[in-house]
Amino acid sequence: MDFTQSRRNSGTRDGRQQPVIVKSVHHFRLQNERDVLKRFQHHTPFIRPLVDEITEPSDPPAIVLKHLDYHLLNASISQRLTSQEIKFVAKGILEALKVLHEYNFVHIDVKPDNILINYGPGDIRFKDVQLADCGSTVPADSAYALDGDLIGAPIWRSPEAHLRIRWGIATDIWSFGALVSIFKHDSPIIKNHH
Repeated sequence: MDFTQSRRNSGTRDGRQQPVIVKSVHHFRLQNERDVLKRFQHHTPFIRPLVDEITEPSDPPAIVLKHLDYHLLNASISQRLTSQEIKFVAKGILEALKVLHEYNFVHIDVKPDNILINYGPGDIRFKDVQLADCGSTVPADSAYALDGDLIGAPIWRSPEAHLRIRWGIATDIWSFGALVSIFKHDSPIIKNHH
């Protein structure tokens, strides 16, 4: 799969420049991510939003996403997360999952690399948290879920997904719980994940 992701600046409606991420690839997941974001980004501030779509040139397809400072895996490797930071991140990610799950959608790839943060001042290092990479997000009653397609990264994958049996929104909750538990107990898994 040919995939391009780059950081660029984009003008806002008030004339300010803001950094963005441009994703460009010939893959159905790019269009799926665009469609999922268009449907859900206005329901919660905890899903990384689609800023724009590049239609000219139309090949390869490209979407423009909000840029955030870092992902949680690297932030946790550089400095252990405090209990307050874990709670802050957990609350935001649960809010994002709540929106998806209310419409019976499954993210299927909840992991530290897909949780983006912006740094801020204060006792908690983070001022923003957003769930990213909605390219694999599907309805819980999709053929992928019903057939038990293999999904997500092995370390965060739910038991039913490992066994390749029907999975659903509970698989996101499993991944989320594994993530919180590992961060809470400062597991060496995080340090060895890369």
